Amino acid sequence: MKLRMQKCIALGLAAVLCLSGCGKKEASEVPSQTLPESSSVMTESSEPEESALTAEEIEEDDAPEGQVTSYLTGEYVDESIGRKRPVAIMLSNVKDAVPQSGIEKASIVYEAPVEGGITRLMGLYEDYTDLDKIGSVRSARKYYVELALAYNAVYISYGHSKYAEKLLDKESTDNLDGVEGSGANVFYRTSDRVAPHNAYTSTEGILKGIETQGFNMDYSASYEGYFDFVHTGESTSYEGNEATTVKPGYVHNAPSFTYNEEDGLYYRSQFGDKQVDIETGNQLAFKNLILQYCDYEMFGDGKSLDIDTTSGGNAKYIANGVAVDMTWTYDKDTGIAHFFLEDGSELKMNPGKTYVGIILNADADKVEIS
Repeated sequence: MKLRMQKCIALGLAAVLCLSGCGKKEASEVPSQTLPESSSVMTESSEPEESALTAEEIEEDDAPEGQVTSYLTGEYVDESIGRKRPVAIMLSNVKDAVPQSGIEKASIVYEAPVEGGITRLMGLYEDYTDLDKIGSVRSARKYYVELALAYNAVYISYGHSKYAEKLLDKESTDNLDGVEGSGANVFYRTSDRVAPHNAYTSTEGILKGIETQGFNMDYSASYEGYFDFVHTGESTSYEGNEATTVKPGYVHNAPSFTYNEEDGLYYRSQFGDKQVDIETGNQLAFKNLILQYCDYEMFGDGKSLDIDTTSGGNAKYIANGVAVDMTWTYDKDTGIAHFFLEDGSELKMNPGKTYVGIILNADADKVEIS
């Protein structure tokens, strides 16, 4: 569930008659064609009595003392972690760069195509403590920067395409780049991989970069999170098609996810083997899978992708062994994509880690769910 400002909750019981600002998104954000037949705007005569609070208005954050609900996973985490802006790190995903280091610690992993049919990963980390090696770190792409900014994240890459430069140069974009001055002391190279797949960062390097650049690591006051989660300890119960094996259809690395009914997680493989974090040996596993279908065009050089992450389209939510059809829309004010079920209600996800695969509409027929 999305978090509310604690001050809004604290004032709720003391000022019941005036509590009206902690609600969800306006119904107008949902496309009219996807609204359920029963949806309607509440008229003045149908409003509850002023003295009666709705369940949503009196909902309290019942996290254990010193903890809050994570914006990235919906799970309880220490406040020092959950109320600090995350970092979004670009990770190489070609054969010469795997297995990656530190990727298991990412709360959300995005995957999207880049040039030549390969994919690149972006890990969103709210907890990146005690990591000596994260990477290998590769260059930025415009659409990845757009996705990272919607999470209020500090964007970390080693270089960037020329088409991402304008967005990275904005004053509102906090980024650390290994090719630019902002990345001084943030990265290091190793001798165990061939260049350019041997650039890494670490907890120490990231913290040095943030301090040197003077980034404010508090979330913006208006930020409410990207995804909506059910309450910690609860689980989604959507009806859909069976989904025990999921293949996003990327040709180069041929990734797949296999559902484990015992723990409710999807375990990832690619290049014909389990995908592990080399630092821990653990296979990557996710509670939620989202496939987000997008249009694209080619930039002027004829080889660089410009994936459209703003025009909306189709999507799938996969969890608990079930795949559900959705649509998604884009909120230009926040940069956030909102996902809607067929009945028009907005998606609520399981607490836990999430994988988002950006699927080109032209490649939709390559996706396999069985």
